[in-house]
Amino acid sequence: MLAPWHDFWGCAGGPVARLAPQIRILAGMALFAACLTAPAGTALGAGFIPVVALSWIAVCGVPRRVTKSLVLLGLAMFLPYFLLAPLLVGWRAAIADASAWTRAFTAPWDVFLHGLAGMVVATATAATLSASDLRRGLVALPVPRVFAAVLIQIVHQTSGLQFESKRVAAALAVRGATSGGRTALRVLTSLPQIWLPRIIGHADRIASAMELRGYAESDPCVFGRAAIRTADIASILAALGSLGLATALRCRWIA
Repeated sequence: MLAPWHDFWGCAGGPVARLAPQIRILAGMALFAACLTAPAGTALGAGFIPVVALSWIAVCGVPRRVTKSLVLLGLAMFLPYFLLAPLLVGWRAAIADASAWTRAFTAPWDVFLHGLAGMVVATATAATLSASDLRRGLVALPVPRVFAAVLIQIVHQTSGLQFESKRVAAALAVRGATSGGRTALRVLTSLPQIWLPRIIGHADRIASAMELRGYAESDPCVFGRAAIRTADIASILAALGSLGLATALRCRWIA
């Protein structure tokens, strides 16, 4: 069950991973907003967005295999948007006005650059946070306690869902349920009877363990908060400066 967690969460080992957890979260949010705010249709904006994303993933120290998988996933998700350009142009407009192609590629380019950069920044931020760091960071931030508790449980339960899904898939593969249309249909219809009860039972066991340990009765703040250092202040100021620069590019204060 620990393999999926250690493959991603907390795998980064760069300078950002040594900052206070709440500072990592805030800096990642500021840089994510900067990547979405900067205009992708200008030369400065198109250069600013990838520089911010690549610099963040470098200082976070995300492993190469994770970076490679992330980039490939992003390309697979956002490159197909360029296939919509011919539909946006239309053959009549393409013949009459050659610049129509440039205008048609504007929207897919915005989606591609903003989406890929935002995905990289968010993933790099998550890679610097272990389960404990995520809890400590959310506790230190002024967010509702219910929101923090729900978010932490979503992250925890995701790894459990992956683990149970892999076990069910392995059991099906051992029994030869890997080919044939009729077999696939039977597996699909029987999944609610196999997979869902296992997930519910697993969640029930976790809830019982949390209740036994007094999770709902103790204040999370008693576990302590990370102290703010000079490096933390410098990092958050740099992230906010990037957001300010992106806003200036968006408002065309910088030509």
